[in-house]
Amino acid sequence: MARMIRVAVGVAVLGGLVAGCATSGKAVIEQYQSVTPTRFEGAVAVVLEDRAVSTVDDQGESLVQEGFRRIKILDRKALDCGPEAPNCKTQRHVCYNETFDKIELLEARTITPEGEVIPVPRDEMVDRTFTTWNQPDSDLRCFVWSVKGATPGSIFEERWRIRSTKIMIVGYMFFQDLDPVLEMTFTVDAPADYPYRWKVSNADIQPTEEKVGNRLRRTWTAREMAPIIPEPGMVAPDDVQAKLMVVNENLSAYGEFPTCRKIKTWEDLGTCWQEMLVKQQEITPIVKAVADEIAAKATTETEKLKAVWQYLNKNVRYVALSRGLQGLIPLSAHVVCDKKYGDCKAVAGLISVLCRAVGLKADPVIIGTRSERGAVDLDLPGPFQFNHSIARVEADGKVYWMDATTRTFDHATIPDADQGVDVVVARPGAPFLDKVPVQPPEANVSETKVSFTPAAEGAMSLELDMRSTGNFAGRFRAGAFEMTTDQVKQWLEGMLSETYPGASLLEQSISGREDNELPMGVRLKASLPKAMQSSGTGLTFEVRQPLGIGTFGYFNLPKRRYALDLDFLRTYETRFEVQIPAGMQPAGLPRNVMLDSEFLKLERLSQIENDRLVTEYKLVVKMLIIPADKYLSAREAFLKAQDASKFVVLFEPAKQKGAKVGAAR
Repeated sequence: MARMIRVAVGVAVLGGLVAGCATSGKAVIEQYQSVTPTRFEGAVAVVLEDRAVSTVDDQGESLVQEGFRRIKILDRKALDCGPEAPNCKTQRHVCYNETFDKIELLEARTITPEGEVIPVPRDEMVDRTFTTWNQPDSDLRCFVWSVKGATPGSIFEERWRIRSTKIMIVGYMFFQDLDPVLEMTFTVDAPADYPYRWKVSNADIQPTEEKVGNRLRRTWTAREMAPIIPEPGMVAPDDVQAKLMVVNENLSAYGEFPTCRKIKTWEDLGTCWQEMLVKQQEITPIVKAVADEIAAKATTETEKLKAVWQYLNKNVRYVALSRGLQGLIPLSAHVVCDKKYGDCKAVAGLISVLCRAVGLKADPVIIGTRSERGAVDLDLPGPFQFNHSIARVEADGKVYWMDATTRTFDHATIPDADQGVDVVVARPGAPFLDKVPVQPPEANVSETKVSFTPAAEGAMSLELDMRSTGNFAGRFRAGAFEMTTDQVKQWLEGMLSETYPGASLLEQSISGREDNELPMGVRLKASLPKAMQSSGTGLTFEVRQPLGIGTFGYFNLPKRRYALDLDFLRTYETRFEVQIPAGMQPAGLPRNVMLDSEFLKLERLSQIENDRLVTEYKLVVKMLIIPADKYLSAREAFLKAQDASKFVVLFEPAKQKGAKVGAAR
């Protein structure tokens, strides 16, 4: 996890494991001769089998995980592991929790198409942190290695055994990956009375059961599973992959905290976490001194909240700390105030402590970010669904959700990844499940005024004044914060040139970069060569959004398999002013456009104001998550909005008074 805790056991297997690896290379190759590129068109590799077993001891305290996997390479693309290579299969890994786990066995080998066996030496397996396409926030330790001798037709085999001294989660397994799957199984072997819950999402897979003495073996089997085909802007992989989650009520990993021994409800989880936080939230003299300074300068509740936010921004740096129990237990408020650093839960805890100290109601929150974890499964209470922590603060009758890892945002803006997800609020004595709201479009506004003035030889002079708030401002500030003046110029000129090729930036300035409570502003002047074109006796000019509208890029695909996440709801407002060339008049006005659907609201209105043709364009994005079955309708609406964001104006020699004016495109 980039910011807190992501527990997803690399799980594993085995009765026939040893026998599987003992099989000769030629026998394995012959066994899977029918797995060919023709059978799996477009696939670069196939998961032949992936078997896993989690065995809980008789006391329900520890766990042994065993695994065995075979993968066949179908295409040479799978061997490309260069930068940004999307199909790399030769870099393999097995992950573990360094606090509670010990890897007792780890073996890997390549079987060439001729049946030659090439083992991977253990000393070539590097122990390090590692992330994957569907776990981009993971900071688990992993043994990572590169296979040898691979060619199309090769088969990779790997097996492992991990012993967990304490159980954090019984099992978590994806039945789908980027490659098609022939067969995948997951088995839980536990005492018959060991309490756990399980759920399969995005697939209908029911387990078989076998009782042996006082133990119960449950096995889930998936066959012929289609691959996940990643799409730009798709919802989190957790929301679409067929997966199994097996959740234990007794978190023996947190055994030193009595309230963590039984987690049946979300309130139980909140109570467990609050027990971990009690000592970390004590108000020591150092913390009290900070709170007293804030209270002396602020009077209203909102002013106090803003003062706490600014204290964090100016004094405390973010440092990730999330190993073992540190995944949930933060540094104390005292340490954060004293040492001036902390991870997400530490700074969220300090916000809560300082706000309480100045009389506000405030609580730390555990959250699974929407972009990385997707929707929380409300049927399975447990800490493993979360990877982040923020603070919930009440001030002057409003609720604020404060993410201190995103210092470029103002106090009232919820970063997009935190919006629209269920969270656990650790309120002392009364923890509860809450939901972070999705902020409305008017909370995130990009407002632009752009003026075009005819210049010599068909050029146009451009002046732009843009102001952004909310997530627009936070993202823009984050991108611009470390840039030099030259870098800012290159960045803005690059975006402008995508709209008007050959454009040259003459002046530029950015405001609001140092103060996250201010809107972010951009002002620039530019020259657009040969922007005006002759058309008979008249002139034409194509008006476009100078810095573009990024939302339209989400709708480049003609269709989608999965739901589309638009990050945050937003409003674009642009006022285009085109000075009418001397001695000429508009050949009509751009037609007015209006559209109001479940996805967006669009308005484009034009008129003449003195010597200028003025067009007001407004786009409001109304739907955050667009289901796959609504994508085509949404795409049609957004393509209309994109078409309306650009238009051609035609000027012709001024006519005598009373002459009728036609329509422009």
